[in-house]
Amino acid sequence: MKKISQAQQNEFSRYLDGLMTPAEQLEFESILAEDKLLKARFDELRFVQQSLLGLRPEQPSRNFTSRVMQRLNEYPAKSSGLSMRSGIFLLIGVLLAVGIGSVLISAGVFDSATTTLGLPHYAVIERLMKRSTPGIPFNGKLVVNIIILLNLGLAWLVLDKAILKPLFQRRMEAGE
Repeated sequence: MKKISQAQQNEFSRYLDGLMTPAEQLEFESILAEDKLLKARFDELRFVQQSLLGLRPEQPSRNFTSRVMQRLNEYPAKSSGLSMRSGIFLLIGVLLAVGIGSVLISAGVFDSATTTLGLPHYAVIERLMKRSTPGIPFNGKLVVNIIILLNLGLAWLVLDKAILKPLFQRRMEAGE
């Protein structure tokens, strides 16, 4: 099956839009008379164009714009996906996790959690590598400190987005 090129598609549009000169129209019509595939595609496009020209756009009611604008004011924009109550519970949970982690660190629970993470000792690896496999030092206390810092950052974000921002917005609206 022969494919219709983009240039031919453009010629269809020019003809249907009336942008061709009379000489170009005659040449285009003679090409359509010779090629059944092009003629079939052109007939489809002409049918679509005539169908679309027969449609009339619907007109909105006279008070449509005023009703839409009025309803926009009825729905205030939310500042975040968290309600203040959910934000408080999340903040309490995060601060509780930070507190527990801090108590465990100060009690020295993670002081002995220092080790080296290495590759398992397989005979194949030992035959291929003459030296011992490298290890990665792992400090449990450092990891827990990083987790606590990340939780404090999360607590700050929750406090800002879910509690302080809505509180100050309410005060601003009350002051207006």
